[in-house]
Amino acid sequence: MKILTILLTILLSISANSQTENSELYLTKDSDTLFWKSYQDDDIKAFKLPELNTKSEFTFRSWNPGNLLEITKDNDSISGKIIYYVFEVWEDDYKADTFVKTYYLPKSISEDLYEYISNSGIQKIPSDKYIKDWKQGFDGITHIYELKENNNYSFKNFWTPTSQKGIEEAEFIIEFNKKIGEIGELEKYGKDFFGKIPFISYKYSGSAYAITKPPTKKELRKYKRERKKKQRNKNKR
Repeated sequence: MKILTILLTILLSISANSQTENSELYLTKDSDTLFWKSYQDDDIKAFKLPELNTKSEFTFRSWNPGNLLEITKDNDSISGKIIYYVFEVWEDDYKADTFVKTYYLPKSISEDLYEYISNSGIQKIPSDKYIKDWKQGFDGITHIYELKENNNYSFKNFWTPTSQKGIEEAEFIIEFNKKIGEIGELEKYGKDFFGKIPFISYKYSGSAYAITKPPTKKELRKYKRERKKKQRNKNKR
């Protein structure tokens, strides 16, 4: 764990210092970057998602399948955004294209989320590998939280809290997610995003299953023409 902490500190310092400043971060002892950090890095690259803002006073990032919520505080300025993203599935290609959309949260909602997260106690909940009797599995949903407060940085993941029975921390995570969704009014952004997905078939990153919106014959012919045109333009680059 000590080696991993040093390595992550170096990587985050390099990321924060594309120019001259050095922002050294210290990974908390209750973090767990061993498995999910690499998947997160893959998503950042594939969907061109923002890296962690290491220069901010406070940054909270909540990763769920297909979306990233970020709340940032710099001095007296608090901002928030939620980013939705999916892969296009076309024939045998499960990563044929990507669709990404960013929604910037109103200032008042961003401030309310900051206040809730700061005072919720999420900082005291360790990653699931440190929680007694927390079960792991292959299906289900993994929630990932990143939290940077000054020079301290935590990276914690929780596999399917709803499948954990009689575990106090799991109940906390379920309520925490619910409250974030309510305060942020995130459901309406999700509905807007899914209504705008331009693909007939798509999937979340890490999911083995695709979601399909059955097209009419006319829609399918049009979609195939657009895909061919897109592929020709892509090949010319």
